[in-house]
Amino acid sequence: MAGADSLTPRLAALGHVMHAFGIDDGEVQALDGPPQDGPAPRPVLHGATLLLPEAPAAWAMAAEDLHLAATLHAIGHLRHSPHRLPTGNRKPMSLALAGAVEDVRVDRLLMRRHPGLGRLFRRLLRSQPELPQVGFEALVARLQRVLLDPQADDDNAWVRKGRALFEAQAGRLDDAEAFRELVSVLANDLGQLRVRMNLQTYAPPLPWHDDNSHLWAHGADAEQAETTLRRPPPQGAPQSAPPQVADEASDPAPLPELARHDYPEWHYRLDRARDHWCTVIERAVPPAFASAPTPPARTPLRLARSRRLDRSQRIRRQWEGDELDLDAATEVFIDRRLGLAPDPRLFRRNGRTVPRTSLLLLLDLSASTADLQPCGRSVLDLEREAAALLMEALREREDRLEVAGFNSDGRQAVNYLRLLDFGQPLPADPATVLGAARPGLSTRLGAALRHATTRLAKERSAQRALLVLSDGAPSDIDAFDARHLVEDAARAVVEARRKGVRCFCLSLERASEAELRRIFGHGGYRIVDDPARLAAALARSYAELAGCD
Repeated sequence: MAGADSLTPRLAALGHVMHAFGIDDGEVQALDGPPQDGPAPRPVLHGATLLLPEAPAAWAMAAEDLHLAATLHAIGHLRHSPHRLPTGNRKPMSLALAGAVEDVRVDRLLMRRHPGLGRLFRRLLRSQPELPQVGFEALVARLQRVLLDPQADDDNAWVRKGRALFEAQAGRLDDAEAFRELVSVLANDLGQLRVRMNLQTYAPPLPWHDDNSHLWAHGADAEQAETTLRRPPPQGAPQSAPPQVADEASDPAPLPELARHDYPEWHYRLDRARDHWCTVIERAVPPAFASAPTPPARTPLRLARSRRLDRSQRIRRQWEGDELDLDAATEVFIDRRLGLAPDPRLFRRNGRTVPRTSLLLLLDLSASTADLQPCGRSVLDLEREAAALLMEALREREDRLEVAGFNSDGRQAVNYLRLLDFGQPLPADPATVLGAARPGLSTRLGAALRHATTRLAKERSAQRALLVLSDGAPSDIDAFDARHLVEDAARAVVEARRKGVRCFCLSLERASEAELRRIFGHGGYRIVDDPARLAAALARSYAELAGCD
C-alpha cells in the first residue's frame, strides 16, 4: 500500500536506533491501516517489534520526527515499563488513564537521561491541533501536554490536579508503582465528573505513543472482544451506535418530581452563606420502580433495648378523663373562696406516648456506589441490604423511620428520593421499595443534609437523628475546589445540631476519613472496613443515636 511504501525507507534506520539503545532484537515494521471506523492509527509494540503507522494528517509535523519519537518512546517502554500486568476488574477508562500516565513517565525518564529528546517532544507538541475543552481524550491530551512541556499551562481543575499529583512523584520516575494511586485518584474524579470514554474511537492522544496493549494481560474473552471491536462490520450489516464505556452506573432516568426547595451553601473562602444557591428536588418512587430482587437472606438485626423509662404524657384540665386532676380541683376551691367562676375541667387522661426517636436514614446514591467491593457486591447493594434489615428490625418499635437517597447533577439539581416517609407503614418486603434506589451522578452532601434536617425538624420525637450511609467525600460536577463541598457539609452538620438533630455517618471508604472527620467531627462517623459488616454497624449506630443499651 502507498502509506507503507512511503514509510519503508526509514524502517531500517529506525531499527538501528533501537539497536543503538541496547534493544538487540528490536525491529521496526510498517503497520497496515486500521478499519475506517476504528480509532486513529497509533504505533503497536509487540514484543521487541514496533509497528509504525503513517503520520496523521491533522498534525503539522515531519513524519521523520514523529517516527523517531515513536521509536524512542517504544525503547523507553522496553527498558522502563512493566509488561503484561493483570487488569483485574479495572474499567477501560482506568486502564487508558494508567497507560497515559505511564506514557508520560517513560517520556520524562527519556528526557531526564537524554535532554535533547525534550526538545523533540516539545517540537511535536507545538504541532498539536487545537484541543477541545471536554471529553476524556481531550482531558488526557491536555494533561500530557502540561506534563511534557513545563512552559504549558491549563486552567482546567482536573488537569491542574493531575499535574500537581504527578510532580509530587517526579522524584520517583524509576518506580512505576509510585503512580498507581495518582491514577486511582484521577480516575475517580473523572467518574464523579461523569466524563465518558468512547472505546471504539479512543486512541492515545499523542501520535508517537503506542496503543499500550503490551502493558496489560487481558483474558481470552477480552482479547476476543477487542478483536471483534476493531473488525469492520460485514457488508450491509446494520451500524450500531458506538458503545459508551463508563462506570458501571449510568445516569439514572429522572423520577417524578414532588417539590423543589432552595437552600443556601456555605462558601468557606468568602466566610458566608450564599442564599438560594442549591435546589433540592424531591422525587417520588413510582410503583414501576419500586421493585427489586430480595437480597440474600441475612440474620435479622437484633436491636438493643431502650435504657430510657417509658412515661406516658398526662394531659390535664379535661372535661372527662381517667382520673381526677388534683391540681385543677384545688384551684376550684380557691376560685370559690374568691368568688370566681371555677374552671369545670377537673379530669386528666393519659395521652399517647411521643415516639422516642425519629431516625432519617440517608443513602448515598452517587455513581461510585455502583463499584464492587471485595465481597463481590456493590456499595449500593450493601446500603440497600442494611437499610432493609433495619426497617425489619424497627417494625415492632415505636421509633419513627424515614429512608431517603440522594445524588446531584450540579447545584441546581440535588435529587432527594423519598423511599419511606415518616409515619408511612413499612412495606411487607422493604427490598421492593429500596429497589428504586439506583446509582448515578454526584454527591452534593451539604444540600441533602439541610433538606433532611428540615424534614426532621418537623418531628415531635424526644430525639431526632440523621444517619448517612456513604462511600466517600462529597463532590459535584461544578465544584472544582475539593475543600468547598467538604466545608459546606461541615457547616450543614453544625446547623443541624443547633436544631437538635444528631448527625452520624457510616462510610466504607477509609481514604476519605480526613474529610469525614472534618464534616461530622470526632466521634461523628465510623469507617466500616469490612463491607459485610455494614448492617451490624448500622444497628450499633442506631442504638447509640436512639439511646439504647
